[in-house]
Amino acid sequence: MIRAFVALEVPETVQEALGQIQGRLKKMGGSVGWVRPDRVHLTLKFLGSVSEESIPPIAEALKELSSRTAPFELRPKGCGAFPSMKQMRVIWIGLAGDMKALSGLKKGVEEALRPLGFPLEDRPFKPHLTLGRVKGRQRLRSLQEGLLAEQAFEAEAFDVREVVLYKSDLRPEGAIYTPLFRASFNL
Repeated sequence: MIRAFVALEVPETVQEALGQIQGRLKKMGGSVGWVRPDRVHLTLKFLGSVSEESIPPIAEALKELSSRTAPFELRPKGCGAFPSMKQMRVIWIGLAGDMKALSGLKKGVEEALRPLGFPLEDRPFKPHLTLGRVKGRQRLRSLQEGLLAEQAFEAEAFDVREVVLYKSDLRPEGAIYTPLFRASFNL
């Protein structure tokens, strides 16, 4: 079985900007498991454990969807925490840009994979880039202040031109993500 998900990659220039904001937030202290900038992505659908035999049909569904999808632009902008700043568990960077196209792509992924036995997501889609996961309650006030100071964060815009099917291997040093299939947009 393979732990898999469908996501959008972020380019190196954005990864560098994310590394810079992480560096500033790390100085605030707190017990946070920071995501390495080269592993940050925008998850569209978590698939869970899938068999190796299911990979080709998933790839075909993504290829079909991508053939009807036009490239669009996103920009990392702002930051916050889930579920809230007071109860933070996940530190994230928000997104701006063509959110209608992003929502359409998310819906398209859901619809394309539904016939393969993947249920529709029942939670609202909150597109974000995860910077870190809060592990403890110490120094949260300082971290909250750091996030508030970074509200104007903005990185350069980037074009979204493909979706990626990833394999996720959980390791003690953090998850390793391996692209299994890339479906380029054709419009």
